[in-house]
Amino acid sequence: MGTVLEMRHAILVVAAAFSLNACGREASAPQSPSDAEARALGIAAQLQTIFSGVGSDNSIGIPRSIPGSFTPEAIAAEPGAYRLVQINALGLLEPARVIQENGAETTLALQSGPTAAFDQGILVSTRGFGDDLYTMESAGLINALRTGGGSLTRRMEFLDAQDQIHLQTFACTVTAAGTETVNLGIREASLRRLDEECRSEAIIFDNIYWLDGSGAVVSSRQYVSPTVAYLRSNRL
Repeated sequence: MGTVLEMRHAILVVAAAFSLNACGREASAPQSPSDAEARALGIAAQLQTIFSGVGSDNSIGIPRSIPGSFTPEAIAAEPGAYRLVQINALGLLEPARVIQENGAETTLALQSGPTAAFDQGILVSTRGFGDDLYTMESAGLINALRTGGGSLTRRMEFLDAQDQIHLQTFACTVTAAGTETVNLGIREASLRRLDEECRSEAIIFDNIYWLDGSGAVVSSRQYVSPTVAYLRSNRL
C-alpha cells in the first residue's frame, strides 16, 4: 500500500507541474480552482496509465517503479529533456531522456538502456536493440519536411547479426497529409502530418512525422530495421 501511495503522490507531482506549465502558457485564459483541479486530475490519470503500463495495447508495459533520473519528480522538473518511446515489435513503451546534445543532433537513452540519435527530430542511428540502424542520411529529408514535401534519396547503413555493415539506398517521397490531433502520452496537440514512403530493392518502409507550427518534429514513427521495425517518439 505504501508503494502505491508513493507512486500516486509522485504522479500528482508531475501532473501539477504540467498543469502549471500549461497555465503559464495560457495566461490570457485563467482557470478557476475547480478547472485547474480537474485538469490536474486528468493529467494524473494519463500518467497513471503510462507508469502502470496500461494503454491501448495491454501487452505493452513499463515498470511502476522508475529508478534514478527517470523518477516522475525528475520528469516534472525538466519535461523537455524526456520523451516517451514505443517500439511495438519489442514490446517497449517507456520514457527516454536526453543524454547528449551536439548541435542539432540529440541522443536519447531509453530507461531499459538502448540509445537513439536524432538530427532535428530525424532518426539517424540506434544502439542496443540488437538489429540496429547504424546510420541514416537526414539532410534531404529535413529539407523536404521544411518545404512540405518532395522526392529524395536516402542511404542507410545497418548492422546484421554478425556485426557486418550493409548499405541500402532508398528512393523516398514525402507528402503532406493534413493536420491531426495527436496523443503524445500525457497531452494532445494539433500537429501537421507528413508521410515519407521509402523503397529499395529489398525494403519498403513508411515513416510519419508530426510537426508543430514552428516546423519542429514533435512526434514521429520512424523505421529502424527489419527486426525492430518502427520506433515511435513523442515529446512530453
